[in-house]
Amino acid sequence: DVATHVIAPAAELHKDPLPGAVTMHTLRECLAAQANGGLTLPQGSTRLAVQVDGSESIEEVAALKQLSADVVLLNVREGTQRFHASRRVFETLQREGINTPVVHHISFPEGTPRDELVIYTGSIIGGLLVDGLGDGVLIDAPHEDLEFVSSTSFGLLQGSRMRLTKTDYVSCPSCGRTLFDLQEVTDQIRQRTGHLPGVAIAVMGCIVNGPGEMADADFGYVGGAPGKIDLYVGKEVIKRGIPHETACDQLVQLIKDYGRWVEPPAEEERGAEGNKELVGST
Repeated sequence: DVATHVIAPAAELHKDPLPGAVTMHTLRECLAAQANGGLTLPQGSTRLAVQVDGSESIEEVAALKQLSADVVLLNVREGTQRFHASRRVFETLQREGINTPVVHHISFPEGTPRDELVIYTGSIIGGLLVDGLGDGVLIDAPHEDLEFVSSTSFGLLQGSRMRLTKTDYVSCPSCGRTLFDLQEVTDQIRQRTGHLPGVAIAVMGCIVNGPGEMADADFGYVGGAPGKIDLYVGKEVIKRGIPHETACDQLVQLIKDYGRWVEPPAEEERGAEGNKELVGST
C-alpha cells in the first residue's frame, strides 16, 4: 500500500486549507517565525515539511533540531553546485544528530530531454543516495507524464539499493565471445520476469567472465556454447546445455522451483497500482 499526501506551500494552504496536507515552509521562514513567537500551521494541517536550498549557513541548518519537521526537502537553488551543497547540508545534519528524513527535490524546466533528466538525476542524486545521503527523491518535471517520472524515481531508488519495486537485472556489456543476442534475450527475460521485486537475474553472454560478474544474482542465464544456455542458482550450475529456444521458459520454471515466483498482477490491478504511485518516492 502507498499512502498519498499533498505537500503544499504554507501561503497556498492559508488561502485554501486542505485537511491532512503537509505544510511546506523554507527553513528561513521557520526560523523567522520561531523568533517571533512560533510557527503556526494552516487550518487542517498537522505536519511540516522544511525546504532547504543549500545556501543556508551551518548555524541555520543546525537549527533544524529546534523544529518538529516531518521531512526536509533539499531543493538546491539554481546557480549552486548541488553535489557539494548537498554534502555540506548532510555533514551538518550528521554532526548535530538530526535524523529528520531528507528527500532530494530536483526540478527540470519545460523541454528538458528525457535522457538528460535521467542521466542528471542518476549521476547527482544517485551519487548521494548510494552514499547513504538522503531518504527519497522528488522529481519535478511538469512537462513529463506521471508514468515516466514515477518509473524514473523508483528506478533510481532501486539502483541505489534503497527500495526494491521490480526485478533487478545484471548483464555483461557484450563482446566478441557473446553467444546470443544479449539485448533481445534480456528483453525477453524482462518481459517474463519483470514483476518479481527482490529477485536478481543475471544475463551473461558467455562462461568466461559471466559466473564471476553475476556472483550476487539469485539466478543466472549464461551462454555455455553456440545455441546452448546454462542456468545458475547463485554460483551453482543447475541446468547445462539447454537449447536456446526453450531456455527462457526453463528459467521461469527454475524460479518457480526455488519458490521465488509470483504470478503477474492482472491488467486491472496493475492500473490500480499505477494510480497509487507518487512522483516523489521514498
